[in-house]
Amino acid sequence: MRKKVETISISFKVSGTKIFIPFKAICNVTNKEFSGEVIIEYVPKTRVLEYVDTEKVINKISSERTTAEKLAHDIFAVVKKSISPKYLKVTVDVKHSEAHRPVQVWIES
Repeated sequence: MRKKVETISISFKVSGTKIFIPFKAICNVTNKEFSGEVIIEYVPKTRVLEYVDTEKVINKISSERTTAEKLAHDIFAVVKKSISPKYLKVTVDVKHSEAHRPVQVWIES
């Protein structure tokens, strides 16, 4: 797993950013596919995420067998390390699953 996402330096105030990135993964419990969107919400300090690289990192993380909870945890850790935002929330919005009904999992601080 990559440890960081490419970032862009900013020298102005941004009240918040919300990024929506589609994902597909295989559950390591059921071995069935689930998919949806990862939603990253944050209030930046001096750096913001580079969107194309963020999508690449999420695709890489979700290419390994995982759970929605682990996916949220791993993405949260990478984003936090990359930009050290004032506020961060990562939501894994599972819209389709071969094993269960839709679910949302999130981590915030």
